[in-house]
Amino acid sequence: MDPRQKEFDAALRKLTPVFQRQLAAKDVRHDLYGRDQLTWNEYERIGVARTDGEAADELMKALRRRDSRVLDILVECLAEQQEANADLIHKIRNFFPEKPRPTPPPTNDPEPVTTYDDWPAPVATTPTSHPPIPPPPEEGTDVGRKDAYKMSSKPRGMALIINNRNFTCGMKERVGTNKDAENLFSLFNWLGLATMRKDNLTGKAITKEFEDLSRRDHSAYDCVVIALLTHGISGRLYSTDGDLVPIEELTKCFDGVNCPSLIGKPKVFIVQACRGGKFDYGVDSESTDGGDTAADDNEQSSQFDRVIEKALDADETDGGGYSREALPTEADFVLAYATVPGYVSWRNSEYGSWFIKAFVDTMRELASKEHFMDILTEVNRKVAYDFQSRGRNKQIPAPVTMLTRKLYFRPGGR
Repeated sequence: MDPRQKEFDAALRKLTPVFQRQLAAKDVRHDLYGRDQLTWNEYERIGVARTDGEAADELMKALRRRDSRVLDILVECLAEQQEANADLIHKIRNFFPEKPRPTPPPTNDPEPVTTYDDWPAPVATTPTSHPPIPPPPEEGTDVGRKDAYKMSSKPRGMALIINNRNFTCGMKERVGTNKDAENLFSLFNWLGLATMRKDNLTGKAITKEFEDLSRRDHSAYDCVVIALLTHGISGRLYSTDGDLVPIEELTKCFDGVNCPSLIGKPKVFIVQACRGGKFDYGVDSESTDGGDTAADDNEQSSQFDRVIEKALDADETDGGGYSREALPTEADFVLAYATVPGYVSWRNSEYGSWFIKAFVDTMRELASKEHFMDILTEVNRKVAYDFQSRGRNKQIPAPVTMLTRKLYFRPGGR
């Protein structure tokens, strides 16, 4: 057996009584789950434990199924939560010292710098720790008023990311989408959501994920958030095996009939996919000259067909054809679409999609002080003014809201 693993096993035996006395297992489970160190079943077993001691026992069972790295990750989670964990961290390190990291050899070579004339600055490197939790809002602000949704549960709610990159039906690989998924996963965890990511799902698998999530009991949570990253056409999304899944069928899973525990709570859908085949060539911001013709539309559509057959150098679309759209008929839904009906959405093969990049950046900047619809308006502005493809194509996101109150995502809700 690896010496480090032996040291790990011995440390767990010695730490068992310490964890039963000091570890808030129900709190730290959110961070461990977000870092893929707990399965959903383990996460729920800890959450339903009747006492703190039982919760610690369930956590210890889960830790024993992992390798030695899990204790290092646990220490990181505890360090991010609060200073009160300092004594517990010291005891863990007493039994299980941190593994020394090799010092890289010195080098005088300068770091390579890559620039892109038509792409904004890359998303900042995903932080390993969450930004500081903002101070509570001052009296008189919108947060906490009766016209705002309750958003105080821990975790805030469940989040699901469906990320389709590789398709078996002949559609083009969505290069760059993993960057979107990674940035969304980090953002959702920072917002206090219990987040799960699923990659490359068939049509049946997508439907099953939605049905499974809608059947869970959301009574203890204040919202649900779902991000869909795939190819699409107007009103429908492509699975990896070529099935077209209607967005209406997915949102219906969370209506009052199919998911009563989310009645009156916000249900947020973030959709990075094309909604048609037309290109937006943009106009000078100081003047407009309307009056598109059917011939213009046909020319744009034929160009879109050529894009599907042959990849662009860097900026790609998430399209696939045409269809009609339907919207949820119930209140408390918001659908944040990457683009308007009939048009393509753009994705950079290295830095991800325009929409998700702007969404993540803006949420990190404004989530502590602005409500969600105002944030989406700022996302619209950033995408419309700051992004442009090599062919000088433009894009404008299109949020659709059936919210009945203001929605604030207060970071740090784990």
